[in-house]
Amino acid sequence: MALIKTKGLVIREQPYKEQDKILTIFTEDEGKIQCIARGVRRQKSGHLASTQIFAYSEFVYYPGKNFGIINQSNLIEAFYPLRNNLTKMALASYLLDLMYNAYEFYQKSPEILKLLLHVLYYISGGKARNDLVLVGAFQMKLVSYLGYRPVLERCMVCQHDQDLTHFSIEQNGLVCRDCREQSPGYLYKLNPAMLELLRDFLKQPIKQLKDREIDPAEALKLSDLLDHYISCCIGKSSKAYAFYKTMLNP
Repeated sequence: MALIKTKGLVIREQPYKEQDKILTIFTEDEGKIQCIARGVRRQKSGHLASTQIFAYSEFVYYPGKNFGIINQSNLIEAFYPLRNNLTKMALASYLLDLMYNAYEFYQKSPEILKLLLHVLYYISGGKARNDLVLVGAFQMKLVSYLGYRPVLERCMVCQHDQDLTHFSIEQNGLVCRDCREQSPGYLYKLNPAMLELLRDFLKQPIKQLKDREIDPAEALKLSDLLDHYISCCIGKSSKAYAFYKTMLNP
C-alpha cells in the first residue's frame, strides 16, 4: 500500500486505546481525513507536538478503509499562543468546528484551508484589532465558497436597493424596511456600519480586514448572524460557538 504525503491541520482529536489518538485532519491534497496516530499520548512521543489540535504539520500516512495510519509527522506551525488565552482558543476551536461540519470526508478545499491558516495566524499572534472581524470574514467567505453566498445588494422581496435594514436567514439575504413585515422567520437588524462590514467580508482580503475597527457588540452580532446562517445552510450547528458565547457570559 503506497504512502501518502500531505500537509494538513488537525481540526479534531479523540483518545483511542491507551496511548493513541484518532485525528481528523484537513489536508491540502486529500481533504478531510481521519487517521490513527499511534503512541502519541506518551509524553516522550516524538509526534506529540505535530499531532495536537491546531497543529499544522506534514503527514505521511498509510491510507485505510476507515482510518489512515500515520507513519511520520513533522510540525510546521502549532499556534501555541492560542493555548494561553481561553477566549481566543474557544474562538479558534469554533473555526475548526466549522471546517469539520462544512466538509465531508475526502472533500477538498485547499483555498479555504489556506484562508483558515491565515486567520489562525492573526488571531494567535494578536495581530488583529478585533478577532471577531476575522471570524466574520472567514464565516462569510466559507459559506460563499460552499455555494450559499447571501444576497447583500438588494431586497429579497421587492428587489429594490434602498433602505436595506435587515438580514433574513430564511430568504438568504437582505430585506428593506418596507418588506420586513412580509419576511418569514428570523431577521437580524443591521445599521449602516454593520451592512458595510458584511459586504466587505466578501470583498476584502483577510490581511486588510485585520486592521478594521468596529464596535465589539456589533462584531459579535454579525458573528451570531453568520453562524445562524451557516447552520441553516449546511444543516449542522456548532457546539463550539455556543461554548464560545458562554466564555463571554460566564
